[in-house]
Amino acid sequence: MTGTLMRLSGNVRGVLWMTAAMASGVFVDVCAKLVSHDVPTAQIIAMRAVTTVAVFLIVLMFIGVRPVRTRRPMAHIARGILWYGSLFFVFFALRQMSIAEVNAYLFIEALLTVLLAVVILGEKLTARKMIATLLGLVGVWVMCAPRMDGFGVPLGVAAALFGAFCFSAQTLFAKVMTRTETNFSMLFWPQIIAVVIWVPIALISWQPASFADWAYSAGAGFFAMMTNYMVLRAVRVADASVVSPAAYTALPFSVAMDLIFFDMLPVPVIFVGAGIVILAVMLLDYKGGAKPQQIDDAEEVGDDEASPKPAEA
Repeated sequence: MTGTLMRLSGNVRGVLWMTAAMASGVFVDVCAKLVSHDVPTAQIIAMRAVTTVAVFLIVLMFIGVRPVRTRRPMAHIARGILWYGSLFFVFFALRQMSIAEVNAYLFIEALLTVLLAVVILGEKLTARKMIATLLGLVGVWVMCAPRMDGFGVPLGVAAALFGAFCFSAQTLFAKVMTRTETNFSMLFWPQIIAVVIWVPIALISWQPASFADWAYSAGAGFFAMMTNYMVLRAVRVADASVVSPAAYTALPFSVAMDLIFFDMLPVPVIFVGAGIVILAVMLLDYKGGAKPQQIDDAEEVGDDEASPKPAEA
């Protein structure tokens, strides 16, 4: 299997990694939605973090602590807060809406990342980026319109948009951190931060959880780790302009899971709004960015030497 992948071009491998990541990410949503009716959102986050850390600690017993050494502890803390903040808002949104609807709102994340890169990293704000952003906002409005009550926006929609904002912010941290950090360290430390922050919060309103609740929370953690790992692999071996469109496979995957597990379908206008947002993201100019890191797909996650060399952000 590895040999077959290595015969493919970097861009093709990147698309395959990103498509697989989207399929895995939808299973995170399925697990979260299955448990969301039984326990509070903060408790889901805490249970997910605890089970994930337990797995990581078992792995570290066999491979040692070298893979989790870090040169940027404060960056890991910031990214962990943003990452799990994003999960909190997304899981809350899943209580209110179908998986497909939530993922449609999350498509705005790419545009938010562009705007944050302009503000935080000083990247140039081009006319194309401005047009894409405005078009993306139109797409979000189209999706929101059926749920609006006057000028109000339902909590589920607001949570999904806040989740997209937090995720776009952590994406910027990840973009910079891949210069010095291994995949394993970037997956491990946010879980530690989550346990420290979310377990005390969850204990305030902790509800008895069944074995199924713990299993679904563990499943969400497992698929989330797989998703993040595969996204990291995608952006390391392929151009951003090539792998980004593959992220939109999340929508058909989401529709399929809604039908299979919950017998739900999103309102049709969601597809119209999502299409507008996708068109807006496709208008972005990805030229001139950093070259993809051409690395062996068979590398070990924890190999410190596998971290890419510094590249222009």
